[in-house]
Formats: sequence, C-alpha cells, structure tokens
Amino acid sequence: MSNIPDRILENDFIALKRCKHGIFAFNRNDSFVGRSLDIYGEWCESEMALFDKIVPPKSLVIDVGANIGTHTVFLAKKVGICGRVLAFEPQRLVYQTLCANVALNALTNVNCVHAAIGDNRESITVPLLNPRAEFNFGELSLLDQTQGETVSKIRIDDLALPRCALIKMDVEGMEIDVIRGATKTITTHHPLLFVENNRPKGSPELVEALSDLGYKCWWHIASYFNPNNFFQNERNIFSRCSPEANMLCIHESRSTDINLPMVLDKNDNWVEAYKRTIGQKSKA
Repeated sequence: MSNIPDRILENDFIALKRCKHGIFAFNRNDSFVGRSLDIYGEWCESEMALFDKIVPPKSLVIDVGANIGTHTVFLAKKVGICGRVLAFEPQRLVYQTLCANVALNALTNVNCVHAAIGDNRESITVPLLNPRAEFNFGELSLLDQTQGETVSKIRIDDLALPRCALIKMDVEGMEIDVIRGATKTITTHHPLLFVENNRPKGSPELVEALSDLGYKCWWHIASYFNPNNFFQNERNIFSRCSPEANMLCIHESRSTDINLPMVLDKNDNWVEAYKRTIGQKSKA
C-alpha cells in the first residue's frame, strides 16, 4: 500500500512537499525529479546511500548541476554546520527553486551559484524552458545552444578552494569540460569524483581523462525506482527508463574498499557493465 501525502502547497507550476530528506519545492511538471519527489518522497536514493558512506562530516563538497537541490540538501546535512556545499545550477528557474529548498531546510552551510561550470570563463546561452509544460528539466544539455538567457560559465579552479572532498557532476555531456577546468583542484586535493557517464559514445574520452589524473573508477548503476521508497509507493513509473549510470572515481593514493563493478578500461561503458552485473546476479 502506498501512503502518498498531500502537497503542502500548490502555486501554479510549483508544489511543496515534505519528503525523506527535507521539505522540497519542485516543478510539478518535471517528469523526473519533481515527479519522483511527489510520488516517492525521494530522488536517486541509491546515490544518497552511497554519499552517506563516503562523504565525511565537516568536509567541503561541490555539486555541479545541482538542479533543485535534492543532493545539495542531503550533502549539506551530511557535512554538517562545519562543512560547506557549493551548488552550481545554470537554469535560472531551476536555480531559484534550488535556493528555495536550501532556505526551506534552514541550511546555512550552502552557497548557491547561478552559473555553469566548464573549462574556461565565458558567457553561455541557457534556454529558458516553459515551466508549465511537462519536461525532464534535468536532462537539458547546454552544448551548442543559441537561444535563451546569458549565463556565466566559470572554472572550479577559479574558486581556489583550500580543500575539497567530493565533486559531484551531473552536466549532460559536459563532464570533460568540468574536469579540465578543475584539474588544479583535483590534483591538489584528490577529491572523490561522482561523475555521470550514461553516454557510451563519450565514455572512452571521459575515462581516459580521469585515468590520466590518477583515478580509478567504479560503476554506480541503479534504477530510478526504489522499491523501499519513502512513501511506500509500489508503482514503478520509471520501468521503461534506462537506469541512472554514474562513476565513483577515487584517486590511486587513497585506500579503497568499494563494492561496485569496476570500470575495466576506457572502452568500457555502462551498458556492458550492466550486462556483467546482471550476469553475476543470475549465477548467484
């Protein structure tokens, strides 16, 4: 039996609901993040479970492509008042919701920045999507956009951070650019990297770039649907969707005890890794 609570508030395309990790405002027309918060009370819970194990208290973490802040809020609570989260989101309306969620959860250790992250400093064009139309707002790519609003793009290295424990990247194909703009930060602090890698075509270049920086990578592949979700909703609305595919990347200087399938080489991709995982489960 599902136990889906009512929304606390509705105002045009914005809804508000108390979820597993806090109070969240979301676009009720968002077919992925917003929909998941609305009917499950959570989003990508398997990633939160991983971060809970690997992110130490009092640390500084960077959320690149923070969207409305589901990960930002969790990470801010995890690192605590003595830690810090830098959350970057280039879509203006999504960024405003990110700020709302940080405020709704009374988080004082988060800096929200309306900017894109890449390998140089410039202005880029970010489409202004219709918030009243159903869409997966988190899948918007900023590559080769010509119409929209002008937004600053900066490099992580420009922040001159004194420390960094984790960089989470969800940037729809711009992962290489983010890494190139964070090379100094990465080589200085050796942070954990959690990198989306769901595009087999671009996977070799991404894996090779991380290997050149001294990183070993493991696949984190999981369904968007969590059977044990917060609202106990048994209906899987993501049954026809490919799973979420990311890599947890750890510098070779760090000790590792990771129970995840390893990225075998630069030609490996999440599809092949998923097949290996399914094959191992069927033999067990």
